[in-house]
Amino acid sequence: MATALVGGSILSAFLQVLFDRMASREARSTLSSSKREKEEMEEKLGEILDRLEYLVQQKDALGLREGMGEKSSLQKTPTTSLVDDIDVCGRDHDKEAILKLEDDNSSKISKKARHLSFARIHGDGTMILKGACEAHFLRTLLLFNRSHWQQGRHVGNGVMNNLFLTFKCLRALSLSLDHDVVGLPNSIGNLKHLRYLNLSATSIVRLPDSVSTLYNLQTLILHECKDLIELPTSMMKLINLCHLDITKTKLQAMPSQLSKLTKLRKLTDFFLGKQSGSSINELGKLQHLGGTLRIWNLQNVMDAQNAMKANLNGKQLLKELELTWKGDTNDSLHERLVLEQLQPHVNIECLSIVGYMGTRFPDWIGDSSFSNIVSLKLIGCKYCSSLPPLGQLVSLKDLLIKEFGEIMVVGPEFYGSCTSMKKPFGSLEILTFEGMSKWHEWFFYSEDDEGGAFPRLQKLYINCCPHLTKVLPNCQLPCLTTLEIRKCPQLVSLLPRIPSFLIVEVEDDSREVLLEKLSSGQHSLKLDRLKSLDSLLKGCLSTTEKILVRNCDSLESFPLDQCPQLKHVRIHGCPNLQSLSSHEVARGDVTSLYSLEIRDCPHLVSFPEGGLAAPNMTVLRLRNCSKMKSLPEYMDSLLPSLVEISLRRCPELESFPKGGLPCKLESLEVYACKKLINACSEWNLQKLYSLSHLTIGMCKEVESFPESLRLPPSLCYLKISDLQNLKSLDCRELQHLTSLRELMIDGCPKLQSLPEGLPATLTSFKIWALQNLESLGHKGFQHLTALRELEIESCPMLQSMPEEPLPPSLSSLYIRECPLLESRCQREKGEDWHKIQHVPNIHIYATC
Repeated sequence: MATALVGGSILSAFLQVLFDRMASREARSTLSSSKREKEEMEEKLGEILDRLEYLVQQKDALGLREGMGEKSSLQKTPTTSLVDDIDVCGRDHDKEAILKLEDDNSSKISKKARHLSFARIHGDGTMILKGACEAHFLRTLLLFNRSHWQQGRHVGNGVMNNLFLTFKCLRALSLSLDHDVVGLPNSIGNLKHLRYLNLSATSIVRLPDSVSTLYNLQTLILHECKDLIELPTSMMKLINLCHLDITKTKLQAMPSQLSKLTKLRKLTDFFLGKQSGSSINELGKLQHLGGTLRIWNLQNVMDAQNAMKANLNGKQLLKELELTWKGDTNDSLHERLVLEQLQPHVNIECLSIVGYMGTRFPDWIGDSSFSNIVSLKLIGCKYCSSLPPLGQLVSLKDLLIKEFGEIMVVGPEFYGSCTSMKKPFGSLEILTFEGMSKWHEWFFYSEDDEGGAFPRLQKLYINCCPHLTKVLPNCQLPCLTTLEIRKCPQLVSLLPRIPSFLIVEVEDDSREVLLEKLSSGQHSLKLDRLKSLDSLLKGCLSTTEKILVRNCDSLESFPLDQCPQLKHVRIHGCPNLQSLSSHEVARGDVTSLYSLEIRDCPHLVSFPEGGLAAPNMTVLRLRNCSKMKSLPEYMDSLLPSLVEISLRRCPELESFPKGGLPCKLESLEVYACKKLINACSEWNLQKLYSLSHLTIGMCKEVESFPESLRLPPSLCYLKISDLQNLKSLDCRELQHLTSLRELMIDGCPKLQSLPEGLPATLTSFKIWALQNLESLGHKGFQHLTALRELEIESCPMLQSMPEEPLPPSLSSLYIRECPLLESRCQREKGEDWHKIQHVPNIHIYATC
């Protein structure tokens, strides 16, 4: 099977209007009047016009026709991703031709074809290429490998060699996302007209030297070639190269004389080798570099003057710059001199400095002339004992300071020389300190002017600062919405005034943080791994709307009945939690509560006596509460708004409370609750006229389903999973489910056959991990006239498809890990192919 877009499209009036407008004098005048990036814009405009002209010239060869602008009566074919969908788009006769190409050579692609893309589903693509062999004048060829479940079938050099010898007129070639491509033959040098080559996410280790003879190449994409270790040594011959993307590779050096590629506009990464390859000064002649540039291994710069020759200060089009050192050094002065010469142009917007080994930063970092910087990351500068004056960067919005091992105090130098008109960090929205092992004190901006620093700060993260004791004790942060504190055990003082809306996250025994200062408002708390929690909870729960308590061994009771503002409560991994009330009998209501989720609390046995008066609660989830014996009492009256109940791995739960479940319940999941499932005859689900979703699973005692469990006709979704001893399904009970749309049966190894007469309303049927299923029934699914999706997975004993063909409504068929069925459903050859060939989308994943 292949994915193709072949001919039959319409050259719409929109394209013609776009062409006319962009070619007009007004458009050219408007774009060229921009002072900034004027040359780049003019060049892009020229490229676009050239492409549009080319489309018009080739419309006959492409099977395109012109429209006069009237409204088309044709239905538009849905856009299809070549990477994520195996569907074939185009005219019907084109589709049929493409589908046959991989299996035989009976169909040909027209010699007039100019643009072709297809996905290799099995094999090495030989048949497709043979079918296209007469299209000598192809301009575009996009190849994708969709057989990711059969990785390891490498595309041989023979196939590639034939490709490069056949399609010598190619302008664009893409082999992206094909991990089976491990190398290219030298014959790629025959593609003298090639302008665009995309090898991203392939398994290529080296490019052949013949790539350097592609003198017209403008774009080379090697993004995420994770095995690539070397570029061609003669790469300097690609004098027309404009874009080189080498992100996420294993490269450690650049070819020599890279400075000859003077047309480069995009160079994502520059790697400095120890003794060979291009030195950093070769960047100096690449005047047109723009976008993002990452320079790696700066520890290999032996002479700071070479860094100056890189002329980063003259590259006005650069927007993002990352400077990275690796290893260690004994010469911090040399490292500072190198960084001093790497000063970029003031147009830079994002700057990252990683692994810098100097003891202090050069003066340009934090200089107020860098008024365009919006993001700054300083990471792993372990010898720096002070921070640069970053408060002077008037546009800075996001600041990360991480792994500074020598900083002990953050003081006035951090804010710089600011005036009453320009407060320090006036635009900063996100501030992160992380891994500051010696940092113990943070002084506030000392000016007496109103307002102070950080007037727009929204998120403050302080992580892994074990000696920090105070956070801005005199600071007002009116816009703060998120405060996260992790692994700061000595922190005893927070902000003097907490704003009205705030998410606070405290982790790892930062227990003395004075959260009792929380004012009234919409606060959200996340408390993780705290050793002392009781006093903290008493001080702040009255003003909190959301809370997550996680991994707190000391928590024995949670005063749910004393939290009038709480809307959402999650308690995870608190092994000693025994009660959800401060008293044995619940006092007061929890009117504001919308959702309650409790996980991994093995000692929680029950809810407060008398139930929960939570009239607005809609969601109740319990998971891995091994000793939980009962649910809240009087659920039908005290929890009238409940629409979702999820109960997983609560083996001691015995029954639902007297009075039954709330009548508005829409979704019920009961999984690995042995005693509760055994009492399913008492559930009275037939009275729940709103119930639409039901999941039941993980119980060894169930041999027949639904048996005594009476299901409501409103049910739309039913999942039956991991019933190890289930032997039969009662088709009579299932037939009453006249609203059922989705049915999933998963992990029932003793079920050998499916019932006849499933509800005709089914649109999706999934059959997973039925190890002993041998038959889908004689009549099969012919009566399921609404069925659109059928999935069959991990059914190794299933021998064949039903005798009757699948229903004509079926649009997608998935078969995975069913070896007997796979062989019978092979395209054109399998014994059951005629039963499924009418299905538009067939996905058969071969068993490994």
